[in-house]
Amino acid sequence: MTAIRGEVRNAHILTRADRGATRARRREVVIRAARDVFVDRGFHGASMEEISVRAQVSKPVLYNHFTGKVDLYSTVLQRYLDHMVGGLRDALRTTAGYENKVRRTVSAYFDFVDEDDGAGYTLVFDTPVPSEPSVEGRVRMAMAECAALVGVELDAVGMDPYRARACAFGLVGASHLAARYWFDAGRPIPKIDAVDTTVALFWTGLSGTG
Repeated sequence: MTAIRGEVRNAHILTRADRGATRARRREVVIRAARDVFVDRGFHGASMEEISVRAQVSKPVLYNHFTGKVDLYSTVLQRYLDHMVGGLRDALRTTAGYENKVRRTVSAYFDFVDEDDGAGYTLVFDTPVPSEPSVEGRVRMAMAECAALVGVELDAVGMDPYRARACAFGLVGASHLAARYWFDAGRPIPKIDAVDTTVALFWTGLSGTG
């Protein structure tokens, strides 16, 4: 009898684990579908109904995972923001030398804008949600975190802390704006050339871009 009860209890545990795994997979399907709809339609053009159709789940199931469109958009957005910050952190960690770190910083932004056919760029920089300050705050915090990562590297090579932070914000801002322009223009030159030009502008000024 004890063995039977143990088997029933184990089966119950496995069933509960399976339900959790199924829920996690369904949530992932919803997030991916939402990503596609938000990229195609923008925040205001997207609807929960279209997302549910794309994910092949009912709207009650959709709302069982997310409280609403802002919650779902924020989840998708945060993934890309984490990816952007993580990419920069990895780039700075795996290289040595001041100029190399500048180049890897610029390259990290160009890679982020270029990958996934611009999906991350569109969600992070090109889909404003003015009625939701929390969304704008997420982007601002991620950019500030990127600048802080670069500032630490500049400070480590002996630059005054205030100047290091100011230069870091300048480098982060210039990198992401240059990368956005390059992408919006249809990638008119090879990415490596665009990176070289941006690095030269930061490293040697306008005299180094000719």
